[in-house]
Amino acid sequence: MKSTTILVTLISLASSVSASGFGGFSRGGSFNFGCGLSIKQKASHEQKDWCSGTGSFFTNFKGGPLCCSDHTRQPPSSGTTCPFGWSQHFKAGCCIPPKEVSPCDCGEGYKWDSNSHKCVKNTGKCHGGQWWHDRSDTCCDDSWQHNPPKGDCPSGIKCPSGWFWHKGQKKCRPTGPHSPEPDCDDWDEHNHCCGGHTGPSQGAGKGNGGNKWGWKRDETQQAALSFPQTDLDKMYCPGSLHACTVPTVGGGEWAYECVDFATELEACGGCVGAGGQDCTQIPHSLSVGCEVGTCAVYSCKQGFQANGTSCVAV
Repeated sequence: MKSTTILVTLISLASSVSASGFGGFSRGGSFNFGCGLSIKQKASHEQKDWCSGTGSFFTNFKGGPLCCSDHTRQPPSSGTTCPFGWSQHFKAGCCIPPKEVSPCDCGEGYKWDSNSHKCVKNTGKCHGGQWWHDRSDTCCDDSWQHNPPKGDCPSGIKCPSGWFWHKGQKKCRPTGPHSPEPDCDDWDEHNHCCGGHTGPSQGAGKGNGGNKWGWKRDETQQAALSFPQTDLDKMYCPGSLHACTVPTVGGGEWAYECVDFATELEACGGCVGAGGQDCTQIPHSLSVGCEVGTCAVYSCKQGFQANGTSCVAV
């Protein structure tokens, strides 16, 4: 496909990403915590039984399969910190996600450790009664959880959930180490606040597929509105492209092909097998196109006439 970008990506990617890749600076992102066939094949009969229900899946934990299902989930125990919405595996003791593609937000005072599959405290030089905040490269006071030096946000500016406007520092600060990552679309990474921009910036973060600044809509943006990216798309594909699975030569792990549903002839309107159409396979057609996700027939073989979307006998 000429209009696609090929990304060969192992589904076990999440287990090998550095700690700083999750729960910290990739705001709003979701990650694929599933594993490939070569890992799944190592599962015992007991593990397969645990993972036989709807919504169950395997993740890669230290090179082996770990079942994530209602059977294996329990609330995090005392002393174990997991990302928001995650559970603890009842045997392995590590954190497991609610879905195969899930956010991984450990809170502002923690980072994801891909080896232990747990959230670990940020490391930084702070005095007693303080904790290190990676996002701002500064220390935060424990006392803010109970008595924050809170002021009123300037006009046009607000703070994320679990944050407050510091009247002395003149920026938003997390109330405590368990404050979630900024949840606003217009986050200003330089000034640490939501809003207040004079123009487009880096505020939307790397993980949420771009920003929402209301620029003039062109055809590309119209297509993005018609075919919004899923969490899986955002993880593997740039811009507004969509991830369609294709088997590799070895037949084991999967590769993802990044497709433009609005214009791709062979995956018009969606991935083939999942609602998309291969316009080149329309019977008796000579020339075809994909117009905003719908196959269009421009000409047909002798004895047939184009009616816009197909060829009919004349």
